Amino acid sequence: MRNPFKRKQEGIFGSGHSEVFRSYRQREHKRLRLLRKKWVVIPLIILLLLVAGAGYAAYLYFDANNQVQIGDEPREEIEVAPDGQPFTALLVGSDSRAGLSDEEQVDLGADDVDPTTGEAITGQRADTLILAHIDPDTDHVIMVQFPRDLYVALADGSEGKINTALESGIKNLIRTVKDLTGLDINAYAQVNIAGFRDVIDAIDGVDVCIPEPVPFDSATGIEIKEAGIVHFDGEKAIRYVRSRKVFAEGDFARMQNQQRFLAAAIDKVTSLETFLHPSRIQRLLSAAGKHLSTSESLLGLKRLGDRFRAFNPEDYEAYTVPNLGVVEDERGSIVLPDRPTMRTMFEAIERNESPAEADDVPNIDPSTIRVGVYNGSFKDGVASKAARDLVAATRTDDGSLRIDGADIANAKRFTYKRTVIRYNEDAPESRRMANFVAAAVPDAAVEAGRTKPGIDVAVIVGKRRFRTERVTQILPIPIPVAGELPAVCREDG
Repeated sequence: MRNPFKRKQEGIFGSGHSEVFRSYRQREHKRLRLLRKKWVVIPLIILLLLVAGAGYAAYLYFDANNQVQIGDEPREEIEVAPDGQPFTALLVGSDSRAGLSDEEQVDLGADDVDPTTGEAITGQRADTLILAHIDPDTDHVIMVQFPRDLYVALADGSEGKINTALESGIKNLIRTVKDLTGLDINAYAQVNIAGFRDVIDAIDGVDVCIPEPVPFDSATGIEIKEAGIVHFDGEKAIRYVRSRKVFAEGDFARMQNQQRFLAAAIDKVTSLETFLHPSRIQRLLSAAGKHLSTSESLLGLKRLGDRFRAFNPEDYEAYTVPNLGVVEDERGSIVLPDRPTMRTMFEAIERNESPAEADDVPNIDPSTIRVGVYNGSFKDGVASKAARDLVAATRTDDGSLRIDGADIANAKRFTYKRTVIRYNEDAPESRRMANFVAAAVPDAAVEAGRTKPGIDVAVIVGKRRFRTERVTQILPIPIPVAGELPAVCREDG
């Protein structure tokens, strides 16, 4: 299946921080690249946990089996998938402080205080939560990350932020995710803050392209004064992937940064450099084994990893759970789920299909579409109202349609009965844009023609009632292909 996400896309959150997800690496000789592809064996369950604060085991050395914590509690919630069939894993990075001294907690910004009680947090929450759907037959991976403040029904009968489900145990978290997504969970793995630090240190850190400076975050202690290639050891990595309050997009920016870090970590652990350092691999095994809790034995994880001997770390789709954004009310600062779009996403995953191809909507950033709205009836004010309705119906994480005041006017005639969506027949991309707009106006007719200069799509409102439906659009987190580093991170920049 064609991966539709290899083309360059605009950042979802409107920040330079979402432009780059690949780590910097010196150019390798072609022969060495081929060698690397031959030796890579990726136990994907652990590898993907890097973003959640986790580890990777290369299995060139397989001596950490007794260090992995096998959890009895979640096993009854796990539906084991038949060998060779697609399966879904729940990957959790908990904010458990186990393994950190009081001094380390303060130093790493992990001495959090409950804003309600003012007391130090002693339990554990799902600081990062990822659903990974993996098809061993095609080596295709779909990752869906949950905002930590997503407000949902919890399996214990209460309602709350999804990251609190872990406080009532792993079983409660798994049931909550199963109820929310409708998917069976076939494997579970969890790691804590100390595990993340130790794993990153085990691979001698990770180099990541940071396109913009990161302001000082008093909560985590992170500050990156200059853009460019930044080296992260374990402690600095913890500060970076846990920071969210200094970013305008908050937790959404944090998830973007985690995806960037994951891509960089994949780049590092699958590099020839790691292969040529057996001691690094041994340290990696030890670090992962000490801090990993899983529904599988390490041997079981190895079997999963063995299915991916030819896996390309770039060949995956990454998404954020569809949501309606942040709301401030008596429940605090929460993220509301977009349930219809979620249903479309998870039903596609259940069918082993790409969510981006399941919504029947072109994968276009709506903010790149300039729309003119024209009154084609005798009714006053219909164009202005239609413009407002269109903006509301097409708003996504990327933004909404570009409709300027100058582009709201009367049509040349007032005899239109039905709303018409017109695209410029001389502009190939205009047809796709019109189809996107048409998804929001189900009663409209789409036709080729001419549009005013600077206008991609013209919407001519007719006499019949102008009705809109919210566009269900599932956009992946953009992952640029190699060679798209910004100038600040390139040697020739």
